[in-house]
Amino acid sequence: MTRNSYSFFIIVLLFASIGLQKLSAQPVTTENAELELISEQSSVAPGDTFWIGIRMDMRDGWYVYYRNPGDSGLPMTVNWTHDNEYNISDIHWPYPKWKDVDGGLTSYTYEDSILYMMEAVAPADLEPGDSISLSAETDYLICEAICIPEYADLKLTLPVSESSEFNEEWGLYFSKTRQKLPATLDYWQTTASAEGDSVTLNLSTDAFELPDYSNVIYYSNEEGEIENGADQSFTISGQSITVRLKKSTYKDGEIDSLTGIVYSDRGWDESGRIKAMTVNVSTNPNDSAGTESNFSIISTEFFAILGFAFLGGLILNAMPCVFPILSIKVMNFVQISGDDPRKAKLHGWVFGAGVLLSFLVLAGLLLLLRAGGQELGWGFQLQTPAFIAFMTFLMFGLGLSLMGVFDIGYSIMNAAGSAETGDGLRGSFFSGVLATILATPCTAPFMGTALGAAITMPSTAALVVFSALGAGMAAPYILLSSFPALMKMLPKPGAWMETFKQFMAFPLFATAIWLAWVYGQQTGINGLGALLVGLLLMSIGIWILHRWQATQISSGARIVSRSTVALLVIGGFLFTTAGSSDTDMSSQSANGSYIDSYGVEWEPYTKDKVDTYIAEGQNVFIDFTADWCITCKANERIAFSSDDVRQTFKEKNFIMIKADWTTRNPEITRALESFGRNGVPLYVIYSESIDEPMILPELLTPGIVLDALNGVASFETTLSMNSNLRD
Repeated sequence: MTRNSYSFFIIVLLFASIGLQKLSAQPVTTENAELELISEQSSVAPGDTFWIGIRMDMRDGWYVYYRNPGDSGLPMTVNWTHDNEYNISDIHWPYPKWKDVDGGLTSYTYEDSILYMMEAVAPADLEPGDSISLSAETDYLICEAICIPEYADLKLTLPVSESSEFNEEWGLYFSKTRQKLPATLDYWQTTASAEGDSVTLNLSTDAFELPDYSNVIYYSNEEGEIENGADQSFTISGQSITVRLKKSTYKDGEIDSLTGIVYSDRGWDESGRIKAMTVNVSTNPNDSAGTESNFSIISTEFFAILGFAFLGGLILNAMPCVFPILSIKVMNFVQISGDDPRKAKLHGWVFGAGVLLSFLVLAGLLLLLRAGGQELGWGFQLQTPAFIAFMTFLMFGLGLSLMGVFDIGYSIMNAAGSAETGDGLRGSFFSGVLATILATPCTAPFMGTALGAAITMPSTAALVVFSALGAGMAAPYILLSSFPALMKMLPKPGAWMETFKQFMAFPLFATAIWLAWVYGQQTGINGLGALLVGLLLMSIGIWILHRWQATQISSGARIVSRSTVALLVIGGFLFTTAGSSDTDMSSQSANGSYIDSYGVEWEPYTKDKVDTYIAEGQNVFIDFTADWCITCKANERIAFSSDDVRQTFKEKNFIMIKADWTTRNPEITRALESFGRNGVPLYVIYSESIDEPMILPELLTPGIVLDALNGVASFETTLSMNSNLRD
C-alpha cells in the first residue's frame, strides 16, 4: 500500500468512526415527530448520577399524552434494551395541558415539544476513557384528528471521564423542563373528603397572601379515579382553596385518597414560578398520617435520595468545619487500640451513635418548627448569634486544653475522648454530637439535593434521609474501629501523640476564628468586640482554674476559685450575647449595595426588587449564600475571583443580587423553597433570552459559570431583539 493510499484509508476510517458515533446520537424522525435521547452531561464519571431525557418535537397540531391520559389515549412507555445496568428511574412527568377532544372527552396532553426526564446512575466500575451506551425502545400514541401509534429506537453514547461535564447544548433545555416538574411544598396543607360521588380537596397556607387564582386544575396520577371532563369548580376563603371534584363512573367503591398534582398559572409559591404542586392525601378523616399513609419509600427515586444523603454525609468528614473534632477522634482511636482493640470498636460505634442521634434530633427539631410555621432550613441553628457565640467559646476552650493550658479533667475534654473510664464512652458519644453540630454549615456535594427533598417529604421518610446522612458521616470511624487490621496501619502510640495533640489545637483555634467572623457578620463590629471581651473573661477564668487546681489548697479555696471561674465564663457569654443585637451596616451604601473583595457590586435580595428587574428584562444573577456556609465561600473564591467571569458579568450587564441567609430571613427561605431547595448554596440566572430561570450546580468553577453566561444575551441585545419583534 502506497503512502498516499494509506493516508486515504486512515482518513476514511476516521470519518467512518465519527459518522458511527454521530449516528448513535442522531434523532429519529417518524411521520409525525422527531425524537432524540439526550443527556444533561456531555460526559459522565464512574458511579455518578446524571440526567437523561427523551426529547420529542411534534408536528403542528399534534399531541401526546400525560402519564394519566384522561378519557382516551396512552402515555409513552420506555423499554431499555442496553446490556449494562444503569438504574434508570421512571419518567419525571411535567405538568400537562387540559384538552377537550371530539365526543365530549377530556385528555391530558403535551403539544409542540416535550422532554421526558429520567435519572440514571453510571456503573462504578467504569474507567475514564471508556464510553457508555444507552438504548431504548419507545412506544407512544400521537394524535391530531386521528391517533397513530408510533415507535422509535433511540441510542445515546457518552464518554466516561474523571468528572462529569455539563452539556452546553442541552443544559438549558433540561433546566427549562425542570421548572415544569411538580414540586412538593410543605408550607401547603392538604385535606380531602369523599361523600358519594363528590370529592372535596382543600388547600391552605399561611406562607404568603393568596393571589386571585383564575384556574385550579387537579390532574390525577391514576386513571379512572375522577371524572376527567367534569367541571372542577373552586372557591377561595381567606388562605384556603376548596376544589370540588367528581368521582369517575368507572371507579368501584369509595376514593380512599387523591394522588396527583394541582396546577394553576398563578403558581403555588410567592414568586409564582411553581405552577404545579404534588398532592398525596387520604380522604379518610381518621387517617392522622395524612399524606404519609400513601407515601412509598420503596421507589427508585427515594433510594437515589438515600444514596445522595449517604455520600453527602461521607464527604462532610473532609470539610474544614468538621476536620478538627474528627482529627481528635482519630488520635483517640490510635491510643485506644494500643490498649484493647475491642474497646476501640465500642468507642467507634458509640461515636457513630452520637452522630446518628444528633442528625435525628436536628431533623426532628427542624421538622417540628417547620410544622409550626417557622421558615427554617439546614443549618438553621447557625443563624442564631447566641449559638455561634457558644460554639466559639467551646472551640476556643477546647483549643486551650489541647495546648496544655489547663486540664478540664472530668468535664468537657474528658467527655471529648477519655478512653479509661465509663466517662470515655460518654466522651465518644459527645464527640459525635459535636461533629454533627459543626457539620451543619457544610452543604457537601450531593447533600443539597437530599436535604431539599427530605424537608418536603413526610416526616418518617425525612427522618430516614437524615439517618442516611448521619450514617455516611459516621461510616469511616465505625469501619476504622470495627476492623483492627486497619488500625494497625496507623502509627503506634508514643511521645509523638502529645505533640500531635497540641498541634490539633490550631484547627480548633482556626474554627473559633471562623465562628467569630460569622458572629461579627451577624452582629456587626460592636457584637464582635463583645465576643472578644467574653473570650477574655473566659481566659481569665481558665487561668484561675489552672492556678488554683492544686490538691493542697483548702476545700473552701477550691469552691471559691471554681465559683469564680463559673461566674467569669457564664458572665462572659452573657455579656457577649447581650450585644448581639447591635448590627453595624456602615460599610454598605444607602440602598444596601456593596462591593466585595473581588470587585463585584452586589445588591441585597428582596423579592420585589428581583421581580422589578425581571419585568424590566434585566439579566439577574442571584447568589443564595451565608457566611457560615464553607462551600459558598469556596465557590466565591474560585469563581468570582476569575477575571473572565467578572468581565462576562459586566459585558452582559448583569444585576448581581446577594441573598444573604446568614441570619434568619423568611423571604429568602421561601425563595429557596420555590426552587426546591432547603439550604445554600444556590445560584440562579434570570434573563429575557431564556424562558425559565437557570439553576447552576452547587460546586462552581469559572468554566461552569462562563458556560452558563454564554447562553445569555446581553441586556442591550435583548432590548434590540424585543424592539425588532415589536416592529
